[in-house]
Amino acid sequence: MDRHEVREAAVADGTAEAEAAAEAAEAAEAAEAAAAKTAEVLDPAVIARGLAAVRKRRWCLWIVLIVYLPTMYLTQKITHSFSGSMPVFFCWFAVLLGVMFYSATARCPRCRNYYHMHGMMLLYLRKCLHCQLPLTNDKGDKL
Repeated sequence: MDRHEVREAAVADGTAEAEAAAEAAEAAEAAEAAAAKTAEVLDPAVIARGLAAVRKRRWCLWIVLIVYLPTMYLTQKITHSFSGSMPVFFCWFAVLLGVMFYSATARCPRCRNYYHMHGMMLLYLRKCLHCQLPLTNDKGDKL
């Protein structure tokens, strides 16, 4: 008897015993699905390549963020005006948006979801927001 047949029997009988059997069947099915996911083992080389790509995208974001202050300093020294530095700021901001999109759409090599995004929430944590795969999982204890 699968869970649908058990649920139909519970609805037809209206008994607590049948409802408990339906819940037990659902729990067993969920446990089987979880076991199937954990049984699926990925090649460590695939995970290492995927995490290297995530780290590369994060470095691109850090470089764009760090470049902001020297760029704006040099622009202020050259133009001596706020309005003269605005085009440089808007160019930097456009690059920042592009790099944020590039880094936010990096996929986790284990679960294939976005590494830094959960729904519309963008969090640059050092682990996958879905399967909790650490960013340095492929490096082992070399730190």
